[in-house]
Amino acid sequence: MSKVTEEFTAQRITYETSLPVAVVTARLDEALSKGKVDPTWWKALAKANSREEVEEEMHKVNGGKDFTLFSALPHHVWLNGWYGRNDTPETHLYTFGNPLIAQTMLQHDLRAGLHVPPRLLVLQKADRDGTRVVYILPSSLIAASVGGRVNEELKKAAEVLDEKLEKLVQLAISSD
Repeated sequence: MSKVTEEFTAQRITYETSLPVAVVTARLDEALSKGKVDPTWWKALAKANSREEVEEEMHKVNGGKDFTLFSALPHHVWLNGWYGRNDTPETHLYTFGNPLIAQTMLQHDLRAGLHVPPRLLVLQKADRDGTRVVYILPSSLIAASVGGRVNEELKKAAEVLDEKLEKLVQLAISSD
């Protein structure tokens, strides 16, 4: 048995907006088709026998959008129960992705699967005057240097994910 520990640096991105958390989460919910996707879609995807079938199933699920919601966890709900109060700022953890995007990275290094699908955290500011959206830049995790070397093809694919994630966040926080 062996154990290897590799140290690397990631980049955490934080956006701040004056928009209420309800507006930001509603926009994300819409963009990620929350509540509109059959939760058993993974079963259909698992039965696919070709690239074309995977693509067809994903198009059924996301209608051509970049991302599909996998889960949305409202941390504030259970934290309120834990602390016996009801004033925890809203805190929503979104996990979302798209296997068609994921495969562009996984083909270069299956360890990319540790950071795919991406997640983002939507935080109501403590003073309730706006919202923060926080995420780790995918390429800083997925294409981290290994043994002093960066897989350039993996980095390019991860940077495409960076761009798509940035576009999603901008959609959620833009001031019309």
